[in-house]
Amino acid sequence: MSLDLETFRLRAETVYPKTTVRRKLVSVSKYDSFLSSRGLKPGLESLAAWVDELRKSGVSPRTVSAYARDVLTYFDFMMLDVDERRLKMFKKMLPPVRLDLADFLTKDEVERLIKTTTDLRRKIIYLLMFAYARRLGEVLNATVDLERNTVTFPILKKKSGETATYPLEPKIRELLEEYMQYVKGRKLFDITPRAVEIGFKKDCERAGIEPNGRRLRPHILRHTRITLLREAGVPLDVISKFLARHSSITTTVSFYMGVTEEMKAAIPKAEDMLKL
Repeated sequence: MSLDLETFRLRAETVYPKTTVRRKLVSVSKYDSFLSSRGLKPGLESLAAWVDELRKSGVSPRTVSAYARDVLTYFDFMMLDVDERRLKMFKKMLPPVRLDLADFLTKDEVERLIKTTTDLRRKIIYLLMFAYARRLGEVLNATVDLERNTVTFPILKKKSGETATYPLEPKIRELLEEYMQYVKGRKLFDITPRAVEIGFKKDCERAGIEPNGRRLRPHILRHTRITLLREAGVPLDVISKFLARHSSITTTVSFYMGVTEEMKAAIPKAEDMLKL
């Protein structure tokens, strides 16, 4: 059974930068070759067999873990039926891989980006990504109900076709009312993810936002919203379940533990705590 690498690539590109997608495709292609050579079907059993073979052939534990996690991403995106209990056991057997902390913008940078973006469609896309901490692919497939004053997003990386519905914020509704006069029954955002990414870089330049070691792509708006909510003291479990929609709070903790300057400044001195 051959894996559907092209469909996986298209779905992954709505979530990850192209460099990450290319890396994941390499891993999944290697697994696909293993399946073909053994006449096996994709699943946890064959993945475990492949991992075992990689270990025996001398591949480093870190690389083995990265390969396996990339294949699990394929299972997730392609909605393969995987037993959750066995999946948890399998993940525990993998060597730990350090997760890079998410990049984020400052409040001032987000405000400048929104105010200086002249393209109404991209401005609304940025606002939706930030306000509801959504992925770009979810926003591009969102549906708006002005009568009910709601916006609904399909949740990517979920197997059950899960959606998330939120009330429209006043400013977003105002912009949508203006924008939807020109849509007239067509898809809300008739634009490709790549086109949004290209526009985002230009809009960041116009707003005077420098990379400073960060990857300036639309997904940073989701990261920023979650980071700023943490800074505001919103409980992580609320962020994880209501906005981020991660399957586990561990994912939220792993990716969004960046420390802002405001957080550093808020750390009380020992002498103040102890009244020395």
